[in-house]
Amino acid sequence: MHAYSCEVVHSVTLIAQPRSKTPFVKVGAMKTGKYEPRKSGTFGIMWFTDFGEKFWEACQGVDDSPKLRLKESGFDEMDWKVSFRFAGFKARITSVKYKGFFGKPGNSYMELKIGTQNPNDLHVFLQAFAEKFETPPWIMNNWKKAEAKCGFSKEEIISAWSKGMGREITEEETEVKGWGASLFGSKSKDSEKVEDYEIFEDADGNDVKMVIHGALEIEDDEYAIMSYADDVITTEYEIMKINRAKDGTVSYSGIEDKELYNDLSEAAIEHLETKFIF
Repeated sequence: MHAYSCEVVHSVTLIAQPRSKTPFVKVGAMKTGKYEPRKSGTFGIMWFTDFGEKFWEACQGVDDSPKLRLKESGFDEMDWKVSFRFAGFKARITSVKYKGFFGKPGNSYMELKIGTQNPNDLHVFLQAFAEKFETPPWIMNNWKKAEAKCGFSKEEIISAWSKGMGREITEEETEVKGWGASLFGSKSKDSEKVEDYEIFEDADGNDVKMVIHGALEIEDDEYAIMSYADDVITTEYEIMKINRAKDGTVSYSGIEDKELYNDLSEAAIEHLETKFIF
């Protein structure tokens, strides 16, 4: 007879959204287990993204000599698979392109499979990891398309993060859009009533004051959510593209793409509801 020992591994599969394609890393180096980040590049690189970078930082935070290795990489720089070993953990991040033709961070999602013997270690690590992100990593840019590709619903994705961290994710944390975070800075309690606004000129040459309620970011472009300051009860909103010049000046322009405008309008409503504005 043979005696076998079985080690119970507590694991979880998490779906996440990258916000930036950088850092880039060299494919050849990653295949040999070497991490060589780059700020720019064209050939022989892949998008490690801000999610991959923060995960690697978290690995180094609990292990002096963590290991990583590229397992698979496709023609597209967004499609790859990297394995990790650190402090008793085994993990794998798979980057999957799920929409669009051109390379954009929001066109891909990350699947993180991570496990270890001690469930408390898993909870502590994932909580510390999630706190590295200004916007929760489980908030997708396009829920419908992401769900169709990865096979997990919004509820299942959020539930998996809750299970992994060992805490309940609040309703507020599920509503804040990754591309709907305000680009105008957070407001302190002493300045809650201070409003951002812009002055425009109408067809008759009259000044029109527009209050800025926040901004949306999608595929590296920024869009402001505005309303007319003269409205006693705000019922109409406008969405304008934010154009930032090299000298720091900001201008605004309309959005001609109807499909994009409709997508932005849906995101704007969610953003305004979250801020209890709409």
